[in-house]
Amino acid sequence: MEASAPTPGTGERLDVDALQEFEDYEAVMDTIRKVAKGGLSEREIEHLLDAFKKTFDKYLEQPYLLDGHLAEIVHALVKPVKSPDCTDDVLHACMRFLVVVTKVRGYKVVVNHLPHELSDIEPVLALLERVAPDSLELRPATYMLLLWLGVLSMVPFQLSRLDSGDSGVTPVAQRIYEVMKANLTAFQKANDASSFLSAHFITRPDIKDLYFDDFMVWLQDQIDPKNVVTTTNVLSTLAMIFKLAKRDVVMKHAPSVMSMLAGKKLFLCSNFVIERLALKLCQRIGLCFLPVNLASWRHLRCIKQLSQNVPENGPLSEAAFPAAQENGEVDVPEIVEEVIDKLLEGLENCSLDVRWSAAKGIGRIASRLPREFACEVVSSVFSIFEKQKSESSLHGACLALAELGRRGTLLPEQLPDVVSSVLPCLEFDEQLGKQCFGRVVRDAACYVCWTLSRSYDPCHLAPFVNAIASALVCITLFDREVMCRRAAAAAFQECVGRLGTFPHGIDIITVANYFSLALVQNCYLSLSLQVAKFMDYTQPLILHLVEKKSGHWDPHIRTLCAQALFKLTVDDPGFVRETCVPKLLAALHSRNLSSKLGALLSLGEIVHSLCELGEKGGESVHDALGSNTVEALKELASKFEEDKVFQGLGGDQMKEAFCLFICKLSSVHFPVHKSRPILEMWLSVITRCLLRDEASLRHNACMALSPFVEEYCKDENDICDKLIADYLGGLDSATEGVRCNFAHALGSLPRFVCRKYCEAILGRLMAAATAEGQEYVDSKTEAVLSLARVCVTAGVEEGGVTLSQIEAILDILTQGMNDYTHCPKRGDAGADVRRACMTSFKDLICYLASVAPSSIPEAQVKSLVRALAQQCVEPVDNVCRLAITTFIELLYNVPEIPYIPHRDEARKILPANLASVINLRQAKETFPYWSQMLVLDSYREPLLKGFLVSVGGMSEPFFISGKETLLSFLGTVRQDRTLEESVYGFLAGLLSDQAFVNRALPKYLRAMDHLAVSGAFTGAPPEFAEVLLREAWLKAHRSKSFLKLEALSSFLATWLQFEGDVRKKVLARLFLFLQHRWSKVRKATALRLCESLLLYPVLEDEEKLEEACRLLTEVDWNDADVDTPVKRLKTLFGIESKS
Repeated sequence: MEASAPTPGTGERLDVDALQEFEDYEAVMDTIRKVAKGGLSEREIEHLLDAFKKTFDKYLEQPYLLDGHLAEIVHALVKPVKSPDCTDDVLHACMRFLVVVTKVRGYKVVVNHLPHELSDIEPVLALLERVAPDSLELRPATYMLLLWLGVLSMVPFQLSRLDSGDSGVTPVAQRIYEVMKANLTAFQKANDASSFLSAHFITRPDIKDLYFDDFMVWLQDQIDPKNVVTTTNVLSTLAMIFKLAKRDVVMKHAPSVMSMLAGKKLFLCSNFVIERLALKLCQRIGLCFLPVNLASWRHLRCIKQLSQNVPENGPLSEAAFPAAQENGEVDVPEIVEEVIDKLLEGLENCSLDVRWSAAKGIGRIASRLPREFACEVVSSVFSIFEKQKSESSLHGACLALAELGRRGTLLPEQLPDVVSSVLPCLEFDEQLGKQCFGRVVRDAACYVCWTLSRSYDPCHLAPFVNAIASALVCITLFDREVMCRRAAAAAFQECVGRLGTFPHGIDIITVANYFSLALVQNCYLSLSLQVAKFMDYTQPLILHLVEKKSGHWDPHIRTLCAQALFKLTVDDPGFVRETCVPKLLAALHSRNLSSKLGALLSLGEIVHSLCELGEKGGESVHDALGSNTVEALKELASKFEEDKVFQGLGGDQMKEAFCLFICKLSSVHFPVHKSRPILEMWLSVITRCLLRDEASLRHNACMALSPFVEEYCKDENDICDKLIADYLGGLDSATEGVRCNFAHALGSLPRFVCRKYCEAILGRLMAAATAEGQEYVDSKTEAVLSLARVCVTAGVEEGGVTLSQIEAILDILTQGMNDYTHCPKRGDAGADVRRACMTSFKDLICYLASVAPSSIPEAQVKSLVRALAQQCVEPVDNVCRLAITTFIELLYNVPEIPYIPHRDEARKILPANLASVINLRQAKETFPYWSQMLVLDSYREPLLKGFLVSVGGMSEPFFISGKETLLSFLGTVRQDRTLEESVYGFLAGLLSDQAFVNRALPKYLRAMDHLAVSGAFTGAPPEFAEVLLREAWLKAHRSKSFLKLEALSSFLATWLQFEGDVRKKVLARLFLFLQHRWSKVRKATALRLCESLLLYPVLEDEEKLEEACRLLTEVDWNDADVDTPVKRLKTLFGIESKS
C-alpha cells in the first residue's frame, strides 16, 4: 500500500520522551574539533562518523532543536576548509560530517549559515573543480560545495569583478557555468545541490543575458526519460528557475518547455519522481502567466482567535480583500488551461507523490484565477468524485479539495457539495483480490475535514456539524487502520477547537486520543462504549457498525463489530430492534459472502444482548425480539439449506459463523425446543463442522455444542444416543484433524450427557490418549485435554467418575509426560502432548482437591509431580515455562493438594510469585532455583535427567546454565560418599532406560562429554568409568545415525582422561572408529582424538605424540584405505594389531 498523505493525524507524533533541547552540543563540537585537526585514519573517521550519525538521528523528528547551535556547528566544519593549509583528507572528512547535519536539518536552513562573502567564491570554485563530478567517494564533498557555491552565487556583486582581465584566464562566470553543467549531467544519484546552484546562478542579473537562453535550450536537450538521474536533475533545475527568475525572462521559454514535456511524454513516465517533477514544472509554468497577488474574491475566515468560537457566531465573513475589485476581467492564457488539464490528470495518477504535487498545484493556480474560472476548476474536481474510478482518483480529489479549501478557493456556497463528496470517502474501503484499498482515501478525507475547520467560520459549517462529527467519530473508533483513526481524531480535535460546535467535543477528544487509539480492540470494545453514552453519537455509531463494518472484508473487524454491537445494544435497544435487526436480516441473503458472515455474527450478538435485557425486564424472547424476527430466525437454517449456503465456496465459513449463531441462540433459550426439524438441522451444522479438518471450525462447533445440547436435548434421548454414537465413531476417523475435532467435542458435552455416557466416553478417550505413532499426536493431545474436562464436568459423586477411572486417567497422564514423539516436519511433536498432560493434571487434581481429596491416589500424584519437575529444566521453552507455572500453582494451591513430595522444602526454594520475580523464558534465571531442588531425594533423579538433556541439547542458554548447575552439584557430591555412589549409579543406569536411550542418547553422550572435559568426573571410581564406557559402546556403536556415532566418538576421546584398563579399552574402540566405513565418522574421530592427546597425558614421549598428531591431522580420512596410518598409530600407542 502507498504511504499516507501528510495529514495532521499522521504527520504529528506525540512522544512523552520528546527531547527538549540539543543535549549533545559539547560531544558534537568535540568530535568536529578532532576531525578538523586532521591526522585521523580512515577507520577512526568512520568510527567518529557513525557516532555522529547516531547523535543527529535522535533529532530527525525535532530538527528545530539544532537551530540554536547550527551556526556554530556549520562554522566549525567550514573553517578548516577555508584554510589554505587544508588537505584533501580534512576537506572530505568535514564535508561528510556537514552532510549529516544537512540531512537532519535540511539544506534550505543549513545554507543560510554557510559563509557568503565575495572572497569565498574563487576558493570554493577551485575546490569544486578539483573534485570529479562522477566520484562516488567524493559525493558528500561535491554536494556541500555545490550548495555553498549556490549561496555564494547570490551575492549582489557582479562576478566580473573577480576576473583579472587576462586573455588567457577563464572568467569566473564561465568556470561556474561549466562546473554547473558538469554536475547536472554527472552519473550519480540525483540531488538538490546542483539544481540549487544552477537556478541561483543562471537567474543572476549579470548572467541571464549571457547564458540564460542557451542554458534553457541545453537543459531541454539533456532530458531523456531513459537517463533518470540527469532528467531528474534537469527537471528540478527548470522548476527552480521558473520559481526564481523574473516572469518576462522565463515566459518566452514556457511554450517550448511545455511542448518538450508533452513530446517526451514525461507526464506518462514510469518513474514517479520524473512524473512529479514534470507536474511541478508544469505548475510553475502556469503560475508565470497569472497575477502575482492572490485573487481578491477568495474566502478567508473572520475569526482568528479560538476564544471567539465559543460565543454566538458573528456575521458571515467577507472577501479576502474587500477593498480590491473583482478580477473577473483577467484573461487566462491557453497555456494555463493546458496546465490545469495536466494537473487534473495528475490527481488520478497511481503515485501518491504525484497526486500530492498535482493537488498543491491546483490549489496555487486556482487561488490566482478569476472567480468563474476557479469555479470551473472546482467543478472538475467534483466530477472526479462522481466518476469514482479508483482509489487513486478519489485520493487525489480529496487532496485537491483540501488544498483549495486551505487557500480560500472553495466558497461557502460550495460547502454542501464538498461535504457530500467527502463524507462517502471517509468510509471508502474496498477489497480487490487479496489487497485492500481505501486507506489513503480515508486519510485524505480526514485532511479535508481538518482543513474545513481551519478555513471556515462556525456559521458556514453549522448545517454540516452533526454529519461531520458523527462521521469523524465513527472513523476514529472503528477504522481498521490506526493511521486513519488518528487522522480522524486529529481532524475532530481541530474542529472542536476551531469551531466549538461539535457536541461533547472536549469529552470525546479526552477519551479518544493519540495513544488510546493505538489498539483496534480497545477502540471497538472500550472507547466506543464511552462515546456511545452521549446520545448524539449512539445511533450513528450503531448504524455505522451495522451498515459498514458488519460486512467488512476483514474477518477480525467483523468479529470486533459483532462484539461491539453486543455491548452497544444496551444504550438504545429500541433502535437496534426496529432499525438494525431488519437490516441484518436482509444482509443474510446478500450475494456477498462477507456481508452474510458479518450479518450472522452481528445478529447473534444482538439477539443475545436484546434477550438478556428482556430477561432482566421480565420479557419473553418474543417480546424482546419481536414475533417477526423470531420467525425469521427459526426459518434461517432451512433457507440456508435450500440455498446451499453451507456448500461450495464459503460454505465452511458460513458453518463456522452459524455455529456461533447457534451458541448465542441456545444461551438465551430461543424457543425452538419442540421444533425437531430445526434442532436436527442445527445439530447437523455442528456435526458437519466437526467432520472438516479445520481448527477454527472445531472451536466454534464445540463452543455451540455444549449450550445447544444443554438447552434442547435434555428430553431428547434418541438425539443424545445418536450424537454419542456418531462422536465416538468419529474417533476412528482416518483423518487426524477429524479425530481431534471429535475428541475435543466429547470433552465439551454438558454434565447430564457426561454422567449418562461417562464410561463409554472415558473408555474411548483413554484409548485415543494412549495411541502410538506420529499420526496420532494431535488427536492424542485433544483426548488428554478432554479426559480432564469430562471428569470435572461429570464429577466424582455417585453416577460420575469412579476412583479406578481417576487412577487410570492419571496413569495415562504420567505416560503422556514422557511422550517425545518426533515428526520430520514438526520436530518434537510430543511437546504438545506433554503440555496437555500438565494442563489436564492441574485441572483434574485441583478439582479433586476441592471436592474429594480422599479420591486422590498417592502414587500417581508423586509420579506426575516428579515428571513435572523434569519438564521444568528440559530445553523446550514453552514446555519449560508451562511446567514451572503449573508446578508452582500446584505447590501453593488452596485447598492444599496432598502427596506432593517435600512440599515445605520446595516452598522455601520456589516462591509463589516466581513468575513476577524472574523471566521464566531465561534458563540462566530459572536454573539456580531448580539446582537447589537437587538436594531433595524425590526430585534429584528427574531433575538430573532434565539437566543432562539440556546440557546435551542445541540450545546455548540451556547448555550454559545446565552445565554450570551440574558442575556445581557434582562438585558437592564428592563430599558425601553415599550420595556420590547414588548419583554415579543413576548416571550409569540411565543407559539401561531404553525409552531414554531411544530419545536422548546423543544428548546424554554429549552432556557426559562436556562434563568430563570440565573435570566433573575427576576422581570418579574406575568402575563408574568402565560401566559407562561399556554401556555407551553397546548402545551406540552399531547405530546408523551419524549424530549418535559422532557423540560416541567424542565421548570416547574424552574418556581417555581415565588411566589403566579404561584407557586401553577406549583406545581400542577409537581405532575401530578410525577404520569405520563412513568417512565422516573417521574424520570426526581423528579430530577429537588429536584434541584429547593434547589435553591428557596419553603419550609421554614427545616424538610419538608429535607423530601421532601429525598422522591424525594430515591423513586423508576420506580415503577408504586407512589401514596403514591406523596400524602406525597403534604401534605408537603400543597396541598390537590383529592380523
